[in-house]
Amino acid sequence: MNQNMPAREADLAVAREFIRAVEAKDLDGVARTLAKDADQLFMHSNDPSTEEGIAKIVAGAARKGVCVADVRGKDQILAYTAGLVDKFTPLVWLNHQWAVSPSGQVFFSGSGDMVVERTGKPYRNNYVTRFDIVDGNIVRMVENANAFLYVGLRIAPNAAEFRSFARALPRLIPGTKARRAVI
Repeated sequence: MNQNMPAREADLAVAREFIRAVEAKDLDGVARTLAKDADQLFMHSNDPSTEEGIAKIVAGAARKGVCVADVRGKDQILAYTAGLVDKFTPLVWLNHQWAVSPSGQVFFSGSGDMVVERTGKPYRNNYVTRFDIVDGNIVRMVENANAFLYVGLRIAPNAAEFRSFARALPRLIPGTKARRAVI
């Protein structure tokens, strides 16, 4: 990466490389974008389904979604991503849109155009993902999408997915004193 590139352009390039690597099913490429202690949160939200909702997420004005998965660490993110690579052919998003917030966070929005490899069932979801990047590596991703569409595919989770769902579960149960994710 060009050392003279302004920080925001460099961060945008890292996030673009992450998405490119996922779509190419290039786990080594995904690994190169992640900090060792990176984390990834998956938030159930219907906001990514409208332009207004996307704009609210990027502006930080949307209601916070419900955390349905909490993936911690580079190795777990790679294992989680490997599960997606194994489950979907193709694994692509259409209509890529990118934005960088005034605070430097990079946002990606796109419409999934995926097919479950095992069943041939199409999977169409809308996503907005926030990337927090420090020193050229992704330290946090917060993905907003309709989790019910994914659950409706009835695909068995791999071990990393199962752990991330279990980690988020206490946040869904009223009255628990689970640690809330800083989103």
